Amino acid sequence: MPPGEQAYLSRLRCSDGRPPVFHRIGSMGIQHSSHVIDGFEVTCTSGQPARTTIYIDMYHPGHVELQPVEGFTIVP
Repeated sequence: MPPGEQAYLSRLRCSDGRPPVFHRIGSMGIQHSSHVIDGFEVTCTSGQPARTTIYIDMYHPGHVELQPVEGFTIVP
C-alpha cells in the first residue's frame, strides 16, 4: 500500500549516497500485471541517475523489497 511505496523509495540512495527526491506521477496499467501500477518520478539532486521513473505494484501482499532498482543502492 502507499506506506510501503514511501518506505521503499525513502530507502533508495543515489550514487553520492544521498536520498533521491520523488513524487507520484499517477497510476497506470502495465501489460504484464493484473494490478494498477503506480509511477514515481525519482530525481537525484546530485549524483546519478539524474532522473528516472520507477513503477511499483502496491498491491503485492506481504512483500518487502530488499533490492534497489538499477542505478541506486538501498539502505536497510
